[in-house]
Amino acid sequence: MTSEVVHVARLPRSEPPEVGATPTRARPTTRSAGRALSSPRPGPHSGRSTSRPTRPVVGPSEADARTAAAARHVADRVLRLTLEVVDRRRPAASLRAVLSPAMVGMATALSTAAVPGRTLGVAVVRTVHVRAAGRVPDGAGHGDVEVFGTYSRGDRVFAVAARLTARRNTTGPAWVLTSLRLS
Repeated sequence: MTSEVVHVARLPRSEPPEVGATPTRARPTTRSAGRALSSPRPGPHSGRSTSRPTRPVVGPSEADARTAAAARHVADRVLRLTLEVVDRRRPAASLRAVLSPAMVGMATALSTAAVPGRTLGVAVVRTVHVRAAGRVPDGAGHGDVEVFGTYSRGDRVFAVAARLTARRNTTGPAWVLTSLRLS
């Protein structure tokens, strides 16, 4: 009996790939010295895994960028004013337009309580960052933002975190401080 070698080639794909699927590479069928020419299988931590889901890169719209800039400006100003209340340089009642009623009471209480580092000097805001935290149900692009940053007293640096909520009025959104954390 003669031995006959039969080579079977892979069948071509008859259907188009799924929408959003990554293209697959065909494995080489040529063998050299008994080894396949394909590259080794990527490991779980090699950074070459193709199993990661891909997300489309979407930049912020111009309206979102304006809202973020406005929120950052308001956050910076509100934090400065609130720290002035805590340092007893401004009455808490003067901030009723930018603080929720609960925050007015909290700022008043902080002005009489022991605040970290008050003996080091007045509080000076150093950095302020904002990040979107949610959307208003009407979809107008305004909602809550988380505020975080640093302030200093003397040579020491402290952390501050807050939350601003956009409330609609006749002239546009009015940002109101609804929570505050000093440490």
